[in-house]
Amino acid sequence: MDLNLIVFFAMILLLIAIGLTKLNYLKYVMMYFISFALYSSSWDLLYSFSGQLSLGHAIPFGVGAFAIALLASDFNFSPIFALVLASLVAAIVGGVIGTTTIRLRPAYQGIAMLLFSQVLYWFSLIKYGDEGISFGFYKGAQIVTTAQVYIFGLFVFVIGIGSIYYIENSKHRLKLIATKDDQIAAEAAGLHVSKYKIAIFFLSSFFAGLAGAFFALYSLHTDYTIFMVSNSFLPIGMSIIGGSGGVGGAILGSLIISLLNEIIPVYFSLATAYIIYGIMVIVILRFLPTGIIGILSKTIISVKNELIVDSKLVNGKKLNSSRFKK
Repeated sequence: MDLNLIVFFAMILLLIAIGLTKLNYLKYVMMYFISFALYSSSWDLLYSFSGQLSLGHAIPFGVGAFAIALLASDFNFSPIFALVLASLVAAIVGGVIGTTTIRLRPAYQGIAMLLFSQVLYWFSLIKYGDEGISFGFYKGAQIVTTAQVYIFGLFVFVIGIGSIYYIENSKHRLKLIATKDDQIAAEAAGLHVSKYKIAIFFLSSFFAGLAGAFFALYSLHTDYTIFMVSNSFLPIGMSIIGGSGGVGGAILGSLIISLLNEIIPVYFSLATAYIIYGIMVIVILRFLPTGIIGILSKTIISVKNELIVDSKLVNGKKLNSSRFKK
């Protein structure tokens, strides 16, 4: 079975197990994880399967958060409808901005997206001030308890990550990888590279917007800090630590950084968490470029090969033994 799928199912079981407990703070940490696992997976989908680099992926993430806040506070939409609509708004904004950068080289594209995110940073600060937007749901399906939000987040995790996994392993997988590895060869083979790049940017922005909308949903607040540069680099660091090229790496990296960012500051400072996070990224890049998922994959292959060798040796001894008796 695919290791990415194993990690995905294992995390679903872990989320269900935590949901059955009464540890509300741990549930809060795992809701943070759900949001960033989806956010990191959306960034990895864009980079690993189309070769596009976004250093400003906080654009769709933040737009999704502000969109759900405005839909709830100004229009009193139900949480589910607001979440879906906010994700679509993020897909449109992120996709349109991303479309203007697809012909740039990855490094320049990344810088362009970072500059766009800073425009939204200052716009949201000027428009909504330091306080941002706090909101609640008063009509339709109301989410009022931590348990209800947690269950809702579990569904968001399953549907969101499951959809990304399906896209990454669909019949378009090889076409997407071809547009990343060699655009000239892909176009010569008849692939419309620009069409695939635009499509993947819209899809990535949709899932990033879904992540941002849920992030705002469980905290019932959003402000200009969601467009900060550090927020754009978090999914990149998570993908590096966990391993890029699949949802499994994004999930593992997000879990580690979520626990780090939410638990370390309780005993030390947030700066300590970021220092540890930075050291981890540097160490992984230097010594373990395939990330945690790569280490697990190599370990499983090694164990499997050893079992095969041991099996052959046992069968060989049995065969020799039977011949000797004859």
